[in-house]
Amino acid sequence: MSKVFGASSTTDEVLAGVDLRGKRMVVTGVSAGLGIETARALAAHGAHVVGTARDLAKAEAATAGVRQAAAAHGGAFELVELDLAPLQSVGRCAPTLLRDESPRALCADQSPGAAHPPRGTRRHALVRRPSHRQC
Repeated sequence: MSKVFGASSTTDEVLAGVDLRGKRMVVTGVSAGLGIETARALAAHGAHVVGTARDLAKAEAATAGVRQAAAAHGGAFELVELDLAPLQSVGRCAPTLLRDESPRALCADQSPGAAHPPRGTRRHALVRRPSHRQC
């Protein structure tokens, strides 16, 4: 890769010319911020994006642009409820993420709250994230 990217690079600049058709991506935290933009950019380049969020109603409203990008560029988008802190939520979500044999090339975790809970609370999560070498 000959391009240099920095703090001002956009997701569309980074993914320019990249075809993600046939790739299934899991993006956490799609109800706000970086999660929405990550999902939108991947879907706009043809990926099947599985977006996860704690609050599905909030995520549904926040991801209208992701659905539009997916429809316009041959991608797909679906929402799954997932809170990374309680292991029971991860267990309920796992069958959906594993339901088919399509590759899971990326798991982009956009939810720093699971790693850094509010002061005065004890909330721990153990999440296995695929390495880029597993693609």
